[in-house]
Amino acid sequence: MGESTEDLRNWRGLYKAALFESDTSKLPWRIEEARKALIFRSRGLFKTPPSYDGETEAIENALYALQALGNSLKSNTRDPRHAARAG
Repeated sequence: MGESTEDLRNWRGLYKAALFESDTSKLPWRIEEARKALIFRSRGLFKTPPSYDGETEAIENALYALQALGNSLKSNTRDPRHAARAG
């Protein structure tokens, strides 16, 4: 599923979609799409004069949160106790 430049600019929407995705089979894709959008936006901000509106910090925080979400997902799928409950 390819993304347009416009999709990548909407990092907040993609980030929220990943955070609130309830279908764990879609979650890795949601995380990756949000991560791509965050990196795309971060690179765009790097090319512009410094701005102190908090977006850079928000992007950093969002990337950390997505990493934690991905790690949690991996941990839960490897834990046989969780798999037994899910099935």
